Amino acid sequence: MNYRTLCLLTLTALISACSTQPTGPITPPPTSVGAISKWETSGRVGIRTPKDAVSGNFNWQKDPTTFALNIVGPFGQGATKLDKSQDGVVTLAYDDTVITGNDPAILLQQELGWEFPVEQVSYWIRGLADPHSAARITKDTDSKLPSKIEQDGWLVTYNSFTTIDGLSLPQKMQVSNPPFRVNLIINQWTIQ
Repeated sequence: MNYRTLCLLTLTALISACSTQPTGPITPPPTSVGAISKWETSGRVGIRTPKDAVSGNFNWQKDPTTFALNIVGPFGQGATKLDKSQDGVVTLAYDDTVITGNDPAILLQQELGWEFPVEQVSYWIRGLADPHSAARITKDTDSKLPSKIEQDGWLVTYNSFTTIDGLSLPQKMQVSNPPFRVNLIINQWTIQ
């Protein structure tokens, strides 16, 4: 190998190494489920109400002050979007309708007839009880992970967990308060 080829390979390796280095501060992964400050989940959802049954895919992005929840039916039909902005305004968009309010659960109930306590589910989806009200938590005897959370008339049942960055997070769960029921199968978690 000649000197010119060796120099070219060395220069190429240095440029490649420099271009893959992170440019900003590296956020360490959370040390507990309760320390997760920002997350994104996606997967399948099934919603049953007294008058309706909806199934599709969901994507939910959540940080301490905002969220964006999107549900899309089979073949891209029936998209429902629920967002909360930095200033606390909640927007519900479905079909050709866009409405705003302050409480996501009230908007869903008034507009779609869905009972879905969004603020509480943001805890339940991580396997936690909402700290703002009393709850009864039943844990699996082997794993010590929650198998059920009963809170404010709702029953959250966990069927399986997955490990993300060393933390156990729900993968299959059901949230019910008859006649309302929501089944979630979480295919992907991203946490910070």
